Amino acid sequence: MAPKYIKGQKVTIISVKDQHMHVKYQEFEPYVSKSGTILDCYSVPLKELPRGEGLGLPRDNYFYKVRIENEVKYIPEECLKPMR
Repeated sequence: MAPKYIKGQKVTIISVKDQHMHVKYQEFEPYVSKSGTILDCYSVPLKELPRGEGLGLPRDNYFYKVRIENEVKYIPEECLKPMR
């Protein structure tokens, strides 16, 4: 599966919930609804993620280096949506 976003693309950070409606990525909640710009994309195979087996993530996971205001964060693809 190919990454959804490309360098330079504008995105918005979204909240992601698991099947029990609990926030899946608490560390990104302060950035929800903020916009950013994709700086780079990384593919991380599931086997290389810590505790990756039970996370319910796709086999290959894309993380993006995103500039949000004056910060740079590495954010999973499922926490992003394209800006309109």
